[in-house]
Amino acid sequence: MVAAHIRIAPLTSTAAIDPAELRDLIHVHATGSGIEHLRVRAGPDSADILAFVDSGDPTEAATTLRRIVDRTIASTPLLGPWRIV
Repeated sequence: MVAAHIRIAPLTSTAAIDPAELRDLIHVHATGSGIEHLRVRAGPDSADILAFVDSGDPTEAATTLRRIVDRTIASTPLLGPWRIV
């Protein structure tokens, strides 16, 4: 199991996102991806996402998390102005 981290932020000023809601949205898209544990810490300008991925390769774990977060942003209107930074 390998930890992977990613940060997302809105392109424009917006209200902070609820960390539990963001975690739940990511979980929906993470089914079968190898993501075992997911933690989200959200502030007024960004959200940090930490995932433990069932992989022995840190690059693969980071790629998996990026793919899942990209998919979550693309399919969630609430996250429309958010991007990986």
